[in-house]
Amino acid sequence: MPVLTLYAGKEKLKAFRLNPGGALTIGRLDKNTIVLDDPAVSNYHAEIESEGKQYFITDYQSRNGTFVNKELVISRQLNHGDQITIPPYTLIFGFLQGEENEASSPETSQATMHIDTSDHRSRLARSLSEMAEPDTKKGKVGCLECLKGDRDSLVLSESVVRIGKSSDCDIVVKGWMVGHTAAEIAKVEGNSYVLRFAGGSRKPKVNYKPVSKEVRLNEFDIIEVGSASLQFYYCKSEIQPGSQQTQEIGADEMMGGAPDENGGA
Repeated sequence: MPVLTLYAGKEKLKAFRLNPGGALTIGRLDKNTIVLDDPAVSNYHAEIESEGKQYFITDYQSRNGTFVNKELVISRQLNHGDQITIPPYTLIFGFLQGEENEASSPETSQATMHIDTSDHRSRLARSLSEMAEPDTKKGKVGCLECLKGDRDSLVLSESVVRIGKSSDCDIVVKGWMVGHTAAEIAKVEGNSYVLRFAGGSRKPKVNYKPVSKEVRLNEFDIIEVGSASLQFYYCKSEIQPGSQQTQEIGADEMMGGAPDENGGA
């Protein structure tokens, strides 16, 4: 079974075994499997989970990001020797002798790997809402965070926010077969939000699953509409991160920037 070795700088702190079929959470709170006591680390920062002989790391939309081999990641399969950076800590992922070849053997086709990875991400995205505090929505408002590029967060201050190719939409996206208004996010009772399919040949996705009609949004749900990859979360109602004017998200702007040489955000 693989091992995660924790370092602070060059000082080796501890090693953790990853059990097949299990999950390992990383964050600042004591409820995590690996507790990183630093203000730069989010309460629930990331999770590592196995699928068969493969292991995946998924970032919980942390404030300062999760890096694998100095690349900012949302979700990624881990390979022997990968360096995971959660500033200011580093975790080295590695298999015990004789296990590496078995874990990396090409037994599964690329198509199956793609499906497995999508299912993995979908389950993780849905499970994030279960980790939120019961009063998550109290005194807060829904927000959308652009997962790639350098766009400001969008506070869902209007009763309905439209996403699509039309310049009249609140979030303008590009993409083949995306509707002029492809999706709507509406506020409903109990300070909750739903995403509705509005039109076009290409359906929006929530947690990597196509939405044909309507789905209720949970905190940390991942939304994909055309070129846009967004994450829904709750923020304090008085916070207004960035302009609430129409935001346009083009394919070229969805590319995330590389971290600096020290692995920082």
